[in-house]
Amino acid sequence: MTHPHRSRPSAVGTSAVSPVLAAGAVLALVLTSCGASDEDTAQSERAGGDRLVTSAEAGMERASSFGFDSAGFFTEDAVQEFRTQMEDSMAEGADDAEVDPAECAEPLAAVDWAPLLLGTDAARVDFGSETFTGTGSIEVASVSDGEDSERVDEHFDHVRTLVESCPELEFSRHGSDYDLEVSEVELDQLEAAESGHQGTIAYSWERGFEGEDQDGDEDGDQDGEETEVPEGAPDDEAHRGGGGTIVAQILFTRMDDDVVMVSFIGETAAGSSEFTEMAESITDHTLDSLEETR
Repeated sequence: MTHPHRSRPSAVGTSAVSPVLAAGAVLALVLTSCGASDEDTAQSERAGGDRLVTSAEAGMERASSFGFDSAGFFTEDAVQEFRTQMEDSMAEGADDAEVDPAECAEPLAAVDWAPLLLGTDAARVDFGSETFTGTGSIEVASVSDGEDSERVDEHFDHVRTLVESCPELEFSRHGSDYDLEVSEVELDQLEAAESGHQGTIAYSWERGFEGEDQDGDEDGDQDGEETEVPEGAPDDEAHRGGGGTIVAQILFTRMDDDVVMVSFIGETAAGSSEFTEMAESITDHTLDSLEETR
């Protein structure tokens, strides 16, 4: 599988699409796609119509202003492979995972979803930085019919259920036990979706091995590795991460018949307020581009 790249974004543990259960197979897919050569890129066009690609480029331009200087757009072949592997992994995850509390199993599996899975016009770009151990992503898709609209509405509802009813849970898969914390993200720039299906719903999750603290230490008595926020990002306290802990922050927005998802996944900095500010600004620039060409 190929997609255009300037350099390979760093990644840890999973892809920026924010899969909780379906992490492994999708990670392999994204890492493969990030290794494409410029010659391969020339043989396969970026996925998405001109309008969606232009909006993703606008979002990426804003991301680059925060120091994310490596990026790769998905091609049509990459999108098709992504859809196949995500759908297979999601089905496998729902069947294989043991979740406690049990009533959280359905929303946990259902939230493993992305705009690329709408099956309509869609574009995606992944991006990274040497100072952030993780990956950022912008996905843009169009709602083309009632079925698409229903799937988007369902995703809003699944996220709300997970945040409100399952803020802390445990799950086991492939012989490993995990702790998962899910929380709503407070927005400053974007309009929250509230109880409807227009606007932005924002949430974060932190997944670690059972019994491990947020720095990746079982006993909680050692500091994780200190990392930097990308140059140009809002400044705040130092961020730490390590061990097997993965953190993701996802902003999912619907504006009329356009859907935008901006996410970060990787070290603990990905769940911070600085990254919320960046995600909101990237989303805003992407939406502005879509609005201009509506």
